[in-house]
Amino acid sequence: MHDLMIESELLCKTFRRRNQETIGVSDVNLQVRSGEFLVIKGKSGAGKSTLLNLLCGLIRPTSGKIWINSRCITDMGNAELSHLLSTQAGIIFQNFNLLPTYSLYENMEVGLVAANGNRAIQRELIMNSLAQFNLDGMAQRLPSELSIGQQQKAAIARTLVKEPTIIFADEPTGSVDDDTAREIIAYLHSLNVEKNITLVVTTHGLFPTNEKTRVMQMHEGRLR
Repeated sequence: MHDLMIESELLCKTFRRRNQETIGVSDVNLQVRSGEFLVIKGKSGAGKSTLLNLLCGLIRPTSGKIWINSRCITDMGNAELSHLLSTQAGIIFQNFNLLPTYSLYENMEVGLVAANGNRAIQRELIMNSLAQFNLDGMAQRLPSELSIGQQQKAAIARTLVKEPTIIFADEPTGSVDDDTAREIIAYLHSLNVEKNITLVVTTHGLFPTNEKTRVMQMHEGRLR
């Protein structure tokens, strides 16, 4: 497992609502190698977001195991899991998850693991990350003062500021226009190719691929 970044074994997640049980993910065995770009495709309700949330530790499985960097996250307590994810993984949410009453800069600050407690270093990291998306001039704006496309770029910038080795992205182009979608996809590919960041991305639409991309299909909670 030395070159595996992510692995799951017989991963299952069921939800119970009003005495009815719904299967979200069923018996998923998955291996993602270091530097790989995995795209998980499927229709709405196929279980893509549930699987992604399991793999990045946001929800706990009903049964099965998950490893990140050879460490079993399903056996970890909340504090240990939180530390692992905050230092190694970045998560890009479909609904952005920007804090509405915080400026863009403050949102970035919240997402940043302290760089030796040095605020000057933190500021440099934040501004450099914003500049990659031409958002450095908007650092003091609230999320509501940004376009939808700018909010998604800000969410990506917030993820990248802590320099993760793995990025989980849930429908990163689902809410933006076609031009912004192409820009985001190109940027994610560049992170994978140039920085060897491992990416796991879900999508229900078209997603251009390259020679490093592996595509899997999700249907009714099963991955194939």
